Amino acid sequence: MLGFLNQGELSLSRRRREQLLFLMDNGIYVVTILLFIAFIFLAPYFFTTRNLVNVLISASLAGIVTAGYTVAILAGQIDTSTQGVLAVATVTTALLFEEVGLSLPLTVILALGAGIAAGLFNGVIVVNGRIVAFVATLATSGVLLAISLFLSGGQTITIAREGLQEVVFIRLFGIPSSVWIMFMCYIVGWVMLTQTKLGAHIYATGADYRAALLSGVPVNRVIRVALVISALTAALTAILVTARAKQSAMFGLAIAGSVDFVTALTAVLLGGFSLFGGVGRIERNLVAVLFLTILGNGLQLMDVATGVILIVRGFALVFAVILSVLRARMT
Repeated sequence: MLGFLNQGELSLSRRRREQLLFLMDNGIYVVTILLFIAFIFLAPYFFTTRNLVNVLISASLAGIVTAGYTVAILAGQIDTSTQGVLAVATVTTALLFEEVGLSLPLTVILALGAGIAAGLFNGVIVVNGRIVAFVATLATSGVLLAISLFLSGGQTITIAREGLQEVVFIRLFGIPSSVWIMFMCYIVGWVMLTQTKLGAHIYATGADYRAALLSGVPVNRVIRVALVISALTAALTAILVTARAKQSAMFGLAIAGSVDFVTALTAVLLGGFSLFGGVGRIERNLVAVLFLTILGNGLQLMDVATGVILIVRGFALVFAVILSVLRARMT
């Protein structure tokens, strides 16, 4: 009789754990909808066509970065070099297009190439140097920021030539091009992670590095690819940000809205990913990005002080990290 009770209690405990995990993984959908509805009543001019388009544009910029960052997290690599890659790519874009006078396609290719080079550099430090990605990419971010400062001379590079900004404001069915690019990044990411051998290897590497290595997974190559993808999407975002602002700000940081490493990490963790890699679904991150963008936009429209908004964003990251740790312990 006691055995049956223990088995029943164990089954109930397992059921509750599964329900809690389901809530932790999918609660972002409900919270985002509730936040959107709340700001319709609380924030002036929130539910207007112009503001909603601005929300989509801001979300697209943060979303593109997060899409690539998701791949790095899944492979178990916390990439902190995002800000440095953004800086180098935005300075490269402004210099090549405005100062050198290259065509738009060639400028885009070379700016993306700068992002790929940064990702390869990260891969060499992490894989060949056998340094934890969090520490290694933090160092490379400093190097990349210094490079962007050197290239720009510490000055703002204003883009007077026509042709760059127009790319960002091209609309299809009334939706800006950056939003379509974001959707394309997530579609490609979903296909790669769920339908290809590379995706399976990325999940395996993040879930258990040693087990994946013993199973014949080329873990070093997977880590390099993940870091390159993360840097590539950061470079793509930098091009769009530079085109939208028509300038490269001091240190190359013409970063509009909340496009940075902290935002990407917060969105990934709120989207149900494990901080330790190997767990998560990329489509949830898109909703998490919308949540963070709506949160910041709504608070700004309510005239909340910038310091308070930063505090709220900081608490969101702390909450996301706690959720990630709890999820890892429960699984």
